[in-house]
Amino acid sequence: MFEQYKELIWFAIGVFTYRTLAAVLVYGHLANFVEKINRQCLTVLGLAAADLSLAREMKYSHLQRSGVAEEEVKELQELDERAFTNWKASVIGNFLMHFPKNYRFVIKYEDWNGAMKELDRIYKKDIKRRRT
Repeated sequence: MFEQYKELIWFAIGVFTYRTLAAVLVYGHLANFVEKINRQCLTVLGLAAADLSLAREMKYSHLQRSGVAEEEVKELQELDERAFTNWKASVIGNFLMHFPKNYRFVIKYEDWNGAMKELDRIYKKDIKRRRT
């Protein structure tokens, strides 16, 4: 009875196999792409934070040299530190909130400190890879 449909059955199995393998390969390629984007975003965030910290230190140094009272400089430092802390929390929070749900396994951090530890791990891995 099924003998007359044997070619059709093999065709359907081939289509199903092709679609399954293609979906798995696309998912794998997208996972690699998302991981690389995550690395680049962390790198940009790390560089931005370092540059911002340097600019803040230069600002405080300039304020002290220009004769601004020490209390005012400390007050400004506290305000800047709170703003910087809020910025770091909101950046990571927004990044995690908008990250694709299917690829959340790529993210290995939940806050700024975890993100910077992940960035350090990435840097160390790249250094080790370059040495070999």
